[in-house]
Amino acid sequence: MKLREFRLDDYEEVVDMFYEFIKEVFDKDRKISPKYFFYKQITSWINEKRHIVLAINNEDKIVGFSCCYIDEFDCLTESVYNCEYAYVKPCYRNTRAAYMLYKNGSSKAKELGLNLVSNGRIENGVDDMMEKHFNLQRKFTNFERKV
Repeated sequence: MKLREFRLDDYEEVVDMFYEFIKEVFDKDRKISPKYFFYKQITSWINEKRHIVLAINNEDKIVGFSCCYIDEFDCLTESVYNCEYAYVKPCYRNTRAAYMLYKNGSSKAKELGLNLVSNGRIENGVDDMMEKHFNLQRKFTNFERKV
């Protein structure tokens, strides 16, 4: 398993993974927008020069991605390095791909001299992995109720 930077020829694969990620998180509770909007979202990440990193297996197949950026919080507080999204395809979740993606974000935050802010799914234990390996503290939890 290795990491590499996003390239434009990875665009379609990242759109597909982001779409699967959002479906996995919200599909049971919310209607998901047409895939067209996912293309627009990835395009905005590229235009905003977000740090998109890919996890690649030994056969040079993309198995996951992360999207991180410097979040300035509209100057309301000091900037942080926000690892907003990290996704690993289900069949690769027992590999080191997720760890490597989060480790990369953690290292980048240190390199920039910024605090790291990240999100992790409770259902699959990513939150525990992040807390254990990257010395992160839980700050808040989101709650959601259907109407």
